[in-house]
Amino acid sequence: MNNRKPTVGRLNLPQETETPLTAFETPVGTALYLYNRSIDSIQASTIGQDYLVYRYGASDLTFAVCDGVGQSFMGDLAARLLGNFLIDWLWDTPKPKNAEEFAQAVVGALNGFTPTSGPKIAEYELPSHLPPILVQALDNQRRYGSESMFVAGRLALGGSDPWVALCWLGDSPVAAIDIDGKLVDLGPKGHTSERWNATTGVKGEVHTWVGSGKHVARVAGYTDGLGLTHAPTDAELARLMEEWRQNPPSDDASLFDVRLAPSLQTIGAVEAPPTLASDATRPIEIDGLRQPVTTMQPLEGIPPGKPTVEGWRPLVSKKDKSELNLDDIARLGDLSTQQQYRVWQQAALLGLTSAALAMLMLERLIAEEEARKKKPD
Repeated sequence: MNNRKPTVGRLNLPQETETPLTAFETPVGTALYLYNRSIDSIQASTIGQDYLVYRYGASDLTFAVCDGVGQSFMGDLAARLLGNFLIDWLWDTPKPKNAEEFAQAVVGALNGFTPTSGPKIAEYELPSHLPPILVQALDNQRRYGSESMFVAGRLALGGSDPWVALCWLGDSPVAAIDIDGKLVDLGPKGHTSERWNATTGVKGEVHTWVGSGKHVARVAGYTDGLGLTHAPTDAELARLMEEWRQNPPSDDASLFDVRLAPSLQTIGAVEAPPTLASDATRPIEIDGLRQPVTTMQPLEGIPPGKPTVEGWRPLVSKKDKSELNLDDIARLGDLSTQQQYRVWQQAALLGLTSAALAMLMLERLIAEEEARKKKPD
């Protein structure tokens, strides 16, 4: 019987169901991942907007964690198209000279993908049973486009010059941790106004980081549905899994977290788990000995707004994701206000648009109706 583990592979997590926190051994390191739909999606039995995919080989790994924009047309579709494209493009990308060159390459690649992704949005078939009024509303969204934010990366750990390149667009958090458990300052954090449109390309600034892989012990990318502003400790991940059994998150949540050189400091543990105690699993050379810095602290006991590890600036706070021009995506013609109410309620129930967008539209319609009533005859 052959018990050898595969040296190459890829995995994409399903968007229509939950994937609990799972560990998978790759030649590069231990990959941890999870996917949890929002409570609204679970109750309505609809697909999630996040998408997680990764690819690995003997000394390389690429990953993408994509957060589909619910206010666009089928944000889950943009997330899938984007994630699948990114991991294969990153796989073939040579080592960038610096972060600026890498950012230009990412922008060029994403904009160059739109001739392929745009027609897929235009040709996407809506369910045949939908009422014409709902088809009209969704086609108006389609003209705006399908959008997603993302965090992605390439870990190239073979040879004498291993390197790591990370890129992100939007507010999905990303973290790199060195062998002492110290978070690496990756630079500016993203914003919800930054996203990729499958028809028109990149909106906003693509953020990047390029550095040596010799001392990187852990890389994590995740969506804001985790509700954390710092790299999660193992204890926090276990706590979230337990909480979500009874109370799913209010937003879709997904995480990819690869451990290259696990230690007390890099996982935020009080005691090293037996399976992580050996250095034999480290795929990269660690030069010299270092004194550990302050370990990562669990969520409890940390004052609000204080960075969990010295040298890491807090991530941006969660922003309202309703920055689209709603007039562009929801012109419903000459329908009555009551008819428009029903359109948005039905769209949310069917999972064809996000509950957040439906609520925004309903609030807007109510405000407009109240304003009309106050006008003098």
